[in-house]
Amino acid sequence: MADIAVIALDMDGTLLSSDHQVTEKTANAIQQARKKGIEVILVTGRHHMMAYPVHHQLALDTPLICANGAYVFDTKSQQITSGASLSDRQWQQLIPLIESLQLDAICHFSDGIGHQPENEHVARVKKLVHALPSNQRPHFIEHESIAALCHTHTPLWKIELSHATTSAIDEFIAALPSELAITYDRTAPNGLEIVNRGNSKGNRLAEWVTHRGLTLEQVIAFGDNHNDISMFQQVGLGVAMGNAAAEIRQQAHFVTGTNDNDGIAAALQRWVL
Repeated sequence: MADIAVIALDMDGTLLSSDHQVTEKTANAIQQARKKGIEVILVTGRHHMMAYPVHHQLALDTPLICANGAYVFDTKSQQITSGASLSDRQWQQLIPLIESLQLDAICHFSDGIGHQPENEHVARVKKLVHALPSNQRPHFIEHESIAALCHTHTPLWKIELSHATTSAIDEFIAALPSELAITYDRTAPNGLEIVNRGNSKGNRLAEWVTHRGLTLEQVIAFGDNHNDISMFQQVGLGVAMGNAAAEIRQQAHFVTGTNDNDGIAAALQRWVL
């Protein structure tokens, strides 16, 4: 295997512990790697406004790969520099199906996170970010109508769907028109994330790595969910967290400890430091 030049980190369930923190041991291992000249990049399903506080905490100088690879956010210029959003035609076909099954929807726009009132996931997130400094708090955009949100806020990078039952998500997937040209990941039994076809963490990471003049053989990538498999399939060393489901662990080259047990630090000690 080539010498590691890039560490790619999923956030939730991977870099972050169950209480949404980066442990001291993990943070120290990341900083040791950076002192060796290794670049560290966050590759997340999160909106950039939700990822930025952790990027800031770790004092990273790389961009953020966000929304399951839908776009790249440059933290220096505070601009989205590349990506492929969902088209009007795509979301206009998705919304009637979302509404008919009464799914909760969260929309990732460039200027904020759109949602309908009484979305339980958003309510939990708002509690989490309340303690952040005002300049690090995400901008939430609430409206009764998802269609109205999508008409007034563009581009639309990702739609997150959830429901109290897994069967409603199953029904939604079964009803999706094949010609829509979307990619979706089942990140939870009762949750689904939708982006434009061709977008994935792995593809966007590959684009960034090759633009840096590096090869994917020089990358170690950490993840715990279905949306991380695209990274495992392309990098030199894909590492699944011990808390990942069995089908995710089987897709990785190596399995480390859990996100609550400094799994990243242990793997970096073995392969990088």
